Amino acid sequence: MNTPRLHRPRSLSVPFAWPWRLSLAAAVLIAIALLTACKNESVVAQAPVAPLLDVPADARGHYCGMFLTEHVGPKGQVRVRDLAAPLWFTSIREIFSFLAAPDEPKAITGVYVQDMGRRRADGSFPPEAWIDARSAWYVIGSGAPDAPAADDAMPFATQADAEAYRARHGGTVVTFDTMPQAFVSAGSGAPPAGGGASTGGTSS
Repeated sequence: MNTPRLHRPRSLSVPFAWPWRLSLAAAVLIAIALLTACKNESVVAQAPVAPLLDVPADARGHYCGMFLTEHVGPKGQVRVRDLAAPLWFTSIREIFSFLAAPDEPKAITGVYVQDMGRRRADGSFPPEAWIDARSAWYVIGSGAPDAPAADDAMPFATQADAEAYRARHGGTVVTFDTMPQAFVSAGSGAPPAGGGASTGGTSS
């Protein structure tokens, strides 16, 4: 007499697998959506803020507290997230000091300087003279008689303009990334002896 075999129903496990798989897929999709939303929020929060083109008459230097109108030469402004008004600087060197200071705000959304190549004959700057400081070229250690170049960095929108200025007044051409820390810290227009700044492909 043959004993009949007992077969386990093959369909018992199938109905219970689908809900679990669907839940996992839904969870993955939700996670992706949340990560995308967070990334988009981060991009929006870090979006660059345009420079303020017209300097207010009551604008004061972030460090010196003096009116910008009391200083000759190019000025700078730093845009900080959650601050409606820029932080103003009466010299370009002060901007580099600000960015290097550990106790200053780090949520920077824009750093701008005035292009010396667009300076008017009377020493003033038109609104369109504001340029991105990170892409500018700088002449340091210059002996220009019409600006405090010996104590500051002269920014230019193009390398050609910076080299032309250096040829007339002396100094060294550097970029935002190759600005010597010794120049920033000492407040001197010339880099230390034997420690010439990189010129970012220029000759000095």
